[in-house]
Amino acid sequence: MESEARAFVDRLTARVHPLLTEYAQARWNLATRGTSEDRAALERIGAAYTRLFTEDPAEWATIQRLYQGRAAIGDELLRRQVERLYRMYASEQIAPEHIDRIAALEAALSDLYTNFRGSLDGRPVSDNEIKTILREEADSEVRRAAWEASKQIGAAARDNLLELVALRNQNARALGFRDYYAQALNLQEIDEAELFALLEDLEQRTREPFRVLKARLDAALAARCGVRIEQVRPWHYSDPFFQEVPRTDTVDFDGLFAGQDIVALATRTYDGIGLEVRGILARSDLYERAHKDQHAFCLHIDRATDDVRVLCNIRPDARWMETLLHELGHGVYDTYLAADLPLLLRYPAHTNTTEAVAMLMGRLARDADWLTLVRGLPADTVADLAGAAREQERSKQLVFVRWALVMVYFERDLYADPARPDLNQLWWDYVERFQMVPRPEGRDAPDWAAKYHLAGAPVYYHNYILGELTASQLAHAITTQVPGARLVDNPETGRFLCERLFVHGARFPWNEMLERATGERLNPQYYVQEFVA
Repeated sequence: MESEARAFVDRLTARVHPLLTEYAQARWNLATRGTSEDRAALERIGAAYTRLFTEDPAEWATIQRLYQGRAAIGDELLRRQVERLYRMYASEQIAPEHIDRIAALEAALSDLYTNFRGSLDGRPVSDNEIKTILREEADSEVRRAAWEASKQIGAAARDNLLELVALRNQNARALGFRDYYAQALNLQEIDEAELFALLEDLEQRTREPFRVLKARLDAALAARCGVRIEQVRPWHYSDPFFQEVPRTDTVDFDGLFAGQDIVALATRTYDGIGLEVRGILARSDLYERAHKDQHAFCLHIDRATDDVRVLCNIRPDARWMETLLHELGHGVYDTYLAADLPLLLRYPAHTNTTEAVAMLMGRLARDADWLTLVRGLPADTVADLAGAAREQERSKQLVFVRWALVMVYFERDLYADPARPDLNQLWWDYVERFQMVPRPEGRDAPDWAAKYHLAGAPVYYHNYILGELTASQLAHAITTQVPGARLVDNPETGRFLCERLFVHGARFPWNEMLERATGERLNPQYYVQEFVA
């Protein structure tokens, strides 16, 4: 079996790797150029990738047999490659008659989220412009118009997204799964019952602290906008989804970065821990323009090389400082993977582990050591800011977790029944339950479809929550196990991340990898102690 497995893995790797590289380049092209030719290329390559795993039923049968008998494979690297290859096959088992349609829908939605701009007062507006209005404007009607402009993409995406969800479900059920949501979790090596038990516990622990925080935020927002507290609505927050802490004029963290070189600060940050990011930045696309994806992401184009790139839309404010630090966290993880790992294992241990590193680095934008040593603020200024910065980070965590719960629970229900007629209301049911934000009176629109992840990164959002928990666990390990006991300006921290985490790639299952790195499997208590208790 071992010789058969090795020959099979080598043969499939040789076929899969070039197509994965081509697909990653096509994604990058569409995100940065947004042309019809780029959309057509992404659609064509996406369909070709799926066919690679479906055109020969005998290959699917072989990988299933190898996977089921993998305990007999003595070489642990080969065994792990068989496991990963099985998951790649399983995720692409799509009925032949669905392949082209799914590829077309995915490409069309990617094109839409790249090129769509909401309309405000008869002119197109970018996401950055909308968020500037929501951060700075005091007039509720102006805010409402901007918020509604941010949701216009939902109506444009809804029909294609629902068709895509239905097709994903059909193919998942053909493999014996309840629906695509259950299939995706299974192939991510995540137990659904354990995940939702953890989420229920986290929801209960954060409920009262969040309620207290939100009451304070609502009072400040009401005073600023000249409305009663009971009149505060979704457009009074600084982000269209209330996934970020609204500005309440207590401390102007954006002002700390006005006129600053965000890229230089990020480079200095990674220099301080001995991790090089200049190559990543040189290949990246960092500033906003027309026909470019308005979000942020990191993409490893070719797993055989260090061609790692970041897409951002940087402005000199706290949000983009944190975002660039975050995306470069993904970037260094991929850059410092061991070069001698097999290509199938030249990936992070899991999505949630790379998110954890990204989140660990993003948090630095409000860290006292970082503000002093990297941002270069005077020590007395940082001393005055320190308490507010800690509270701001705690508020950010509470706000984000409650928002992420909306996404996770809604998406599970979306896949359970995408044809249900009350999806628009269901979305607001979860917003009211988890975020405690009243729905707009009389609104019946597919606001849920305005969120890119439902189309382009399905069954992903739980990884952000797991990533935040893991980031706190890594932070605890750094302060207790690493010489110097801090993250900022400490090359020992970079060495710790490289040697304990990065170089191993996907060699071990994620929770085993976390135990090897920190000494224990995922323990939410570190996050609770840091941000909730």
